[in-house]
Amino acid sequence: MIPLEQTVAILLCAGLSRRYAPGNKLLALFDGKPLAMHAAELCATTAFAGRAAVVPPAEPRLHALLSDLGFRLVVNPDPASGKDSSLRLGLAVALDLGARGVLVLLGDMPHVTAAHFRALSAAAGEGLAVISTDGAILSPPTLISAETARQILADDDRPVRACLGRPIAVTAPTSMLADYDYPEQFVAPER
Repeated sequence: MIPLEQTVAILLCAGLSRRYAPGNKLLALFDGKPLAMHAAELCATTAFAGRAAVVPPAEPRLHALLSDLGFRLVVNPDPASGKDSSLRLGLAVALDLGARGVLVLLGDMPHVTAAHFRALSAAAGEGLAVISTDGAILSPPTLISAETARQILADDDRPVRACLGRPIAVTAPTSMLADYDYPEQFVAPER
């Protein structure tokens, strides 16, 4: 077990929203508030040792929303270089903050729960990574031990997923692991 109180939450929010365009999907309203606020508020109300958000350079509204919730902002100067670049920036900050574990969550995942965070924490251990699954796919949120995070940062030639080895999988419903990429996903169903 790696307690959440010894874990730093990293919220990845530097994506380019290519499939959503125009605009940043994380600022699009979903269930009455910007999409990113769902995951950010969950992280802000969970007893993590710290929280940081990896953000793109030119999104002042997103920066303000996350700063107001107490996130340390980590700017990815080149979001086009991909999710791994954001993840490595976040892992480095978490280790600087003295994390024993790093919980990685995507800003476009509004349905994750605190109970799932606790399940990941319970399954975690030194030298391990714990990843979510719906039984068919592996997905964030992921809890990475500090030891594994250091190994990832030392091996920047391989994709982060390859550096995780054989992560422990914690099952969650498909609906919980849903991320939002397309404008039509934001439209409320007709009643």
